[in-house]
Amino acid sequence: MSAMSLLSAASCADLKEIWQSVDFDRLGITFDDGGNPASTSGSLLFSGVSFTYALQSCPAPAATHHIFCSADLSDIQSVVHIDLGPAVASGRIIPAIVQAMLELGDVLGCNLGIKAVFWSPASVVSGYDYYAEAVAQYTKVAAFPALLCVGFDMSTVDIVQTTGLAWLCDQELSFAHPQLPAHEAMRYVVRLVHDLATQGAYDRVVELPGLHADEGVVVTPIPEEGKVNACLVIGKEAINSDQ
Repeated sequence: MSAMSLLSAASCADLKEIWQSVDFDRLGITFDDGGNPASTSGSLLFSGVSFTYALQSCPAPAATHHIFCSADLSDIQSVVHIDLGPAVASGRIIPAIVQAMLELGDVLGCNLGIKAVFWSPASVVSGYDYYAEAVAQYTKVAAFPALLCVGFDMSTVDIVQTTGLAWLCDQELSFAHPQLPAHEAMRYVVRLVHDLATQGAYDRVVELPGLHADEGVVVTPIPEEGKVNACLVIGKEAINSDQ
């Protein structure tokens, strides 16, 4: 499955007509495989990055996480699948390439009347309006739009675990937060996800500043498992954790 799918309530035939009417030149999109907008699949260039695309008739994929999505997904009839081109397949861990992909989803979504966006590595579906707002903020140097691209599991007491983060940095995150309420724990997790998605995987044990005085977050990578453990430490424990 492609990394990103733009979900439409239009029939595939109607979506093709809309696709073919888009002014791709105005959007900074060119077709780099000798194709043209009449093609329902192929390759395109956006922001200097090559992507593959395919228009397909299908229902909305099953998603584990639903983020600010008010669209009735039972109405979805067609999708535009977007993925990294073969030449940049490993670019999933390069922040600028991922940002270009997110922006492409926004640009196409706006012009195709897309209702929602599905991010398959984390099985997340988000409403298009929220998706567009989060991407716009990210391009203005806001935090990485974690909710669009990462799933969060809080089923284990005092632990938040990610799914899909490894697609961006080759590491999943497990954050231990004894006695913190879930919403407070997520403030730390979102910051850690931002660092991993924009700066890459951790390769050594480090202590990061906490959100409050006299606390820290000890980060311990486990490369052989493709994960990184993070733990909130407070007071003397935090001060002495790297000694």
